[in-house]
Formats: sequence, C-alpha cells, structure tokens
Amino acid sequence: MATADPPAARGATMTAEERERLDPAGVLDDQESLQALDAEIARVREREERLALSRLDRAGYFGFRITNGEFAETFAKVFLTETRRPSTLARLEGRRVAHYAGQRARDARRKALLGGFVVAQCRHKAEVHAALVPDIGEWLMTHRNAAVGAKNVETLSGFFADAADKGLSGPPVNSRKARKERTHRLILLGAWVLARRERLKELRDLVAEELARFLDQGRRAALDKALLKDVLGK
Repeated sequence: MATADPPAARGATMTAEERERLDPAGVLDDQESLQALDAEIARVREREERLALSRLDRAGYFGFRITNGEFAETFAKVFLTETRRPSTLARLEGRRVAHYAGQRARDARRKALLGGFVVAQCRHKAEVHAALVPDIGEWLMTHRNAAVGAKNVETLSGFFADAADKGLSGPPVNSRKARKERTHRLILLGAWVLARRERLKELRDLVAEELARFLDQGRRAALDKALLKDVLGK
C-alpha cells in the first residue's frame, strides 16, 4: 500500500527513507508494541499498588492519622536519601518514553492520532463528515501517481460513504490483516490533516476547537499532546 504524501502537500519528492517510515506494516508494529507496553505497565502498576497497600497495612500505617506533608517528608527521609535501583514500573515507563522518541514511532503515532481524531469528529457530527469528505478525496487524488491516488480513494470509500464504517472501528481484534488495513486508513486521514489543516477553514477550526479535548481522552494524553505540539499550536 502506498502511503506517501503527494508532492502538492509536501512540496518535494519523498525519499525512500521517508516512504519506508509510512509503511502501514511498520506503523502497525509500532502501535502494537506500544499497546503491549501499555498493557504491561498497567499490569505492573496494579501489582505494585496492591503490594504497597499490603506493606503499609502490615507496618500499621492505617492505624494513624497522617497528613500528606508528613507522609511525603517521611518517605523522602527514608527512601530518597540513597541511590536506589529503578523499579520495574519505572523501567517500563522509561521504555515508553524512548519509544515515543523514535522518529518512526513519532511519525506513525502522529498520523494515527490525527486520523483517529477525524474519524471521531465525523462520527459525532454528520455535518463535519459531509464538509470534510470532498476535500479528503480531492487531496488523495493529487498524488503524483494517479493509480495510487485512485487506490487510496478506494481504500477510504467505506468511510466516505459512512463515518461509522466498520473498516475504521477500533481496536480491531479479528486479524492482523484487519488491523493493518485500519492503520493504513488512519495514516491516510492523518496525512491529509497535516497537509490541509492550515488551508481548509473547516479543518483548521475543528483542530483548534476539538483536538486537545480528543487527546485528553486517551491514556497517554500528555505524550500525545507533546507529539502534536505543532498541530495544537502550543
């Protein structure tokens, strides 16, 4: 599947390295790795919270009234005065930050997030779907390879006809093929947002009014907002 942005949007021909970064198979791997890491972080955090409560209970913590300040001071005196090995949870969260720092992961996540944003807004407001779809189709057809442009339009034909198209329902769990196809559709929509957000008033207004709120609903809101800082204008 070709996913390179057309020259009309980029202003220059993409390099082979840039095209490779947008390959949906690679993007899917990035997203699935991140999802697996999120799941492991959640599992370890839940385990550590249970263990912490158990330790506090055995130490008699719940038998006394302790203020937040007193607890923070005691914790700092006991645990922060010496160098200690990072916990498993800290190491996992460090890996997630490093994952976000990778160029390929950044590019993949940016487009996937923006594609998901478009889908969510179009499903929530029929008038948004009606206003944006014509421009998306026209932009896709500006691809330097007309056959690729037509194929990309076909790829999003279900979404063009119905914002609730099952091809963009997520998270899909039925097969890797379905996940790959969904990722490709999100990439196309996200690439359109990046190319057209400054030129299309309807899209510019939508991004300004709703993108931050959309990102705040996610589990990685702070990281995602940092990733799209330029789009948010913050």
